[in-house]
This record gives sequence, C-alpha cells and structure tokens, in this order.
Amino acid sequence: MLRPIHANILIKQKDAEDTTAGGIILTSAKNEGVVEADVIAVGKGTYNAKGKFITPNVNEGDRILVNVNGGTKFTHEDTEYVSITNSEIVAVFS
Repeated sequence: MLRPIHANILIKQKDAEDTTAGGIILTSAKNEGVVEADVIAVGKGTYNAKGKFITPNVNEGDRILVNVNGGTKFTHEDTEYVSITNSEIVAVFS
C-alpha cells in the first residue's frame, strides 16, 4: 500500500462517461475540465509559512472533483494514481 507523506493526497481518477443513459456518445466528455476521483490515502499534513500545522481537508474514501490535468500522475503495480495537494481539489461530494 502506498502512503503519501506531508500534505500529499493520493487519488484514483474515474474515467469520464462517454455515453449517456440514452446511448448518445459524448465525444468531448473525456479530458476536459474536472474529473471525479476517489481519495485513496491522505498524508498527515505540513506546516504553513507561519508555522501552523495544516491537515488536508479530505479523508480516505471521499469522492472529489479535481482538474483533469492537475497533480502528478504515476503508475504503481499496473494501477494509475495521481498525487495532488489540498489546493488542487475543486469540490468534495457530501
């Protein structure tokens, strides 16, 4: 299992839906704007410039929205992950 350090957040992006429920093919659905992702693991946090300890705003298992091209993508054991920071999160599903 991977464990992010500092304030890094490990996510797994979901593939964009390219077909509607009615069968309409959406050619521009992939790789534009934001994408849904699952939070896999969360680092403990880090200190800001003023010396205050800041923890990430998400927890393991949360569903979030992130910019499609945000973070650092990498593959580990045939699974693609993205490492992001708290400021790269667009929204959290509640």
